[in-house]
Amino acid sequence: MLRWGCFGLLVLSFSVLAEAPAPVLKIANLRLPPAGEVWAGNRERIAALIQDLQADVIVVQDVRQASDSSNPACWLGTRIRYSCDFISADRPSQAQRRGNAVLTRLTALEDGITLLHGDQNPAVAGMQRLQLQRARLNVYAASMRPSDNTTIVRGHQAADLRAWMDATSQTLPSLVVGDFAAPTDELVRQLPGFQPARRNPSVRRNEGRAANPDEHGLDVLYQVRSFADITQQAVELTEPDDQAGPLRLGMMATLRVTRVVPEPADPPEPEPGML
Repeated sequence: MLRWGCFGLLVLSFSVLAEAPAPVLKIANLRLPPAGEVWAGNRERIAALIQDLQADVIVVQDVRQASDSSNPACWLGTRIRYSCDFISADRPSQAQRRGNAVLTRLTALEDGITLLHGDQNPAVAGMQRLQLQRARLNVYAASMRPSDNTTIVRGHQAADLRAWMDATSQTLPSLVVGDFAAPTDELVRQLPGFQPARRNPSVRRNEGRAANPDEHGLDVLYQVRSFADITQQAVELTEPDDQAGPLRLGMMATLRVTRVVPEPADPPEPEPGML
């Protein structure tokens, strides 16, 4: 009887060792310098820095695409050999379009786009369903900075985002990668079940706009029941002379996927002679 018990423990030990490790996701949330001397003079160094991060997904906020120049986010994607999906509410015929971009080295299974209302100019949000090893997950990208920046308007945008996620997530692990004007406590209330990777966001000295200590800013919000926070780090480009201080580009979160939803089984083939 004792020997059977030891054998059972041995089998259990082998099954634990054989269990596949939880997939780990590295996801960056960035804002590139505006087109001009800063971007032109630093884009090769920025590309090298981003490539060294080895992020699986990169969301670039506030991308400006002009008809007479290349999209800076998609230029970066081409440079580091990632796919680029530019998301904009502006018509393709417009001389200048504004939106977000999702760069990834993972396989994209599905994508989608929607508008977040509540403001005179609706914000755009995008979604990509990605395959990370054995896990499927949803990455939602949004910039929630309404021109009428009030609690009510921000609440309308958050409600639109929640409704869209409920309709499209298929209960898969989900992330929201965005730039948020709401304070942290308001943001957490607006998106229940999601945790900011930057739990104590500090005032950002250089993100392309004047920093407001009440705003949450750039972050990755992860679903608590589906991910565990491993690390988060600032992404910044150090100047060669180090006199002007680093050029802050954003942040990157490293997350462990703790909930893997099995893929739906294929329906059985009908037996011969049956319709």
